[in-house]
Amino acid sequence: MEKQYRLLVKERIASIRDIQKNPSKMLKGITRVMRGGKTFGFFFSNEEMDELLEDLEAATSKDLRARVRRVRKDFKQKNNISLAALSKEYGV
Repeated sequence: MEKQYRLLVKERIASIRDIQKNPSKMLKGITRVMRGGKTFGFFFSNEEMDELLEDLEAATSKDLRARVRRVRKDFKQKNNISLAALSKEYGV
C-alpha cells in the first residue's frame, strides 16, 4: 500500500491549456491531465511506465502469489521469526 501512496505523492496535475502552452515543462513523471475540473487522462514518463509494468507483471506472477500465500499462512500460524532474532542469529 505504501507504494500506491508514493505514486500519488509524485503525481502532478496540469490542465489541457497548460500542456498546450508548454508540454515539455508540464509533462514529467506522472501527470494527471484535467479538463473542466475533471480528469481527462494521465501521462506517464517512460521510467514511470516501466515501473508500473514491472509491478503489474510481479502481481500476476503465479510464483509470487504462491510465496505470498505461504508467508501469510505461516504468519497466521505464528511460524515466523522476529527481526531481532534473525539479527542475533546472523550477528548483524
